Amino acid sequence: MSTWISDRRTARGVLRAVALAAVLPLAGCLGADSGALSFLASGSEAVTSDAARKVEMYDGDVIVRGPNGYCIDKRTLRRGRDGGFVLLASCESLSGLRGHGVEPLLMTISVLPDTPDAARPSAAEIAALMAPAEVIATHETRDVTLVHFASGGDGILEGGDARHWRGGMALNGHLIALALYARKGSPMAGKDGRALLTDLARTIRRASPARPVAPPAAGAVPKPKPESSDSSGMSTDAG
Repeated sequence: MSTWISDRRTARGVLRAVALAAVLPLAGCLGADSGALSFLASGSEAVTSDAARKVEMYDGDVIVRGPNGYCIDKRTLRRGRDGGFVLLASCESLSGLRGHGVEPLLMTISVLPDTPDAARPSAAEIAALMAPAEVIATHETRDVTLVHFASGGDGILEGGDARHWRGGMALNGHLIALALYARKGSPMAGKDGRALLTDLARTIRRASPARPVAPPAAGAVPKPKPESSDSSGMSTDAG
């Protein structure tokens, strides 16, 4: 699966990776018969037990763990020098075992190699890179930046809602891209998806160690820090 954006030498290249990395791997990692998509068929039964609760990336710099009820699909797990990819779906759909019932959906996490100037992108930056896709809402906290898009989700997930969420965060020097895709009409394709993706970002941060990030190389121009927000974050909603 060759889906990673190779040119990250400029800030624009890094931000594009954050905005797109959560989407691009799906085409190469998921086939039409993937068990992770089985929830789209009414009454279907999961056929795989390849589920995990957490996984380490980059020697433990980033530990991906899903919110309650969501597990990692080990079949689509990718870890390499140029980046890592994790797909989460409901634990029930992946394992075939009854447990904590949750809304069926897919979440993706893409982790890029560490850089000394890794910083959480702003909602405006992510939205600009995805133009002309219409932005429904934005949401920013100290943990994560999220953007709600009106189109594109149904092109990633068959039977899915066009509305979907994408986001970015920085952790231990790594840029992390997040995305959430839900079935058509699901509340998770709307505002409920924001809460779940925010929970995912916080879960990853709490599960991961707090490690110091190496300072920028001598002569490097530091990136401006994003404005801080209160613990509840700030958001703009268009309905």
